[in-house]
Amino acid sequence: MEISDCINVILCILSFILAAISVITVVLTLKQNSKMIENSTRPYIVVYGRVTNFQNPTYYIVVKNMGQTGAEITKFDCDIDLKKYSYSEDIRPLGHMEGTFLAPNQSIITNVDSIKMSKDSVENITFNIEYLSKTKLYKEQYKVHYRADRDNIQGRASTKGNELKIISYTLQDLVEKLL
Repeated sequence: MEISDCINVILCILSFILAAISVITVVLTLKQNSKMIENSTRPYIVVYGRVTNFQNPTYYIVVKNMGQTGAEITKFDCDIDLKKYSYSEDIRPLGHMEGTFLAPNQSIITNVDSIKMSKDSVENITFNIEYLSKTKLYKEQYKVHYRADRDNIQGRASTKGNELKIISYTLQDLVEKLL
């Protein structure tokens, strides 16, 4: 074999290796882009606690789809029995979430008896959820730190008369939420 033939063989091999590396790089880039697109457009169903103070502090548990697409909740478990903290003996807050479809930015809100929860020394509430988008099943676990929300003090300016006081508290609470 002549030197020119050896050089041609080596160049062919190097061309093949470079082409293979290019194809592999393109495939990896496409997979990464696909994951980024999925993460930016997927549903994100979250559970969190929120306190309002219109006249008395009220504790809410919020289930909200923060994502860009809708999803159906297929499993929804809580580590404590929320029925114990319901304002109605016959109702378990968030007790029938399975099968519920949440559109983007849609939320389901329930309030629970924070006085009973404080007496029972509840500190955290853990939620395990599974939800299904069009193509994928997601599993999430959220720990709502009830005690952290409960221990935050919210002062209020008051006005004369209960009606004006309630309106005043409500407006102050709305302003705080926008901060």
